[in-house]
Amino acid sequence: MAQSPPSFERSFGFVLTDITRLARREFDRRVRHLHLTRAQWLFLYYVARRPGSTQVELAEAMQMEKITVGRQAVRLLRAGWIRRQDHARDGRAYRIFLTAKAGRVIARLSGVSTHLRNDYMRGLPAARRAVLLDDLLHIKSNLLRMEACSKSL
Repeated sequence: MAQSPPSFERSFGFVLTDITRLARREFDRRVRHLHLTRAQWLFLYYVARRPGSTQVELAEAMQMEKITVGRQAVRLLRAGWIRRQDHARDGRAYRIFLTAKAGRVIARLSGVSTHLRNDYMRGLPAARRAVLLDDLLHIKSNLLRMEACSKSL
């Protein structure tokens, strides 16, 4: 007897991937008027979360190649979105910070993000939202623990 193909409609990984893809696409649509690429606003977002990071640290956090992050940093520096400061202990490295211009855009991106989240969570009561987030954080913790265990082998 032939086995029927698996249904992915209720597969956790596929649903999570679809939600992520759809949310990113909608976010991109909502910020298009800012004339920043996804790569640019993601870079700015990571610098906002980790001010003073080096390009190497940002590359690790963003899971990108160092050369890609370096090129993006040069573009954003020229456009006035970031500033570099010499690293106190490493003469080859720079600490990266947002400029005031970028800070204003990050605030707008954050507002768009909040509105989008409210829109896609519409219909879920606050208590269920909190439980959902707790469950997702638990899954993330499990995955991080698995990653740490695999690195120690």
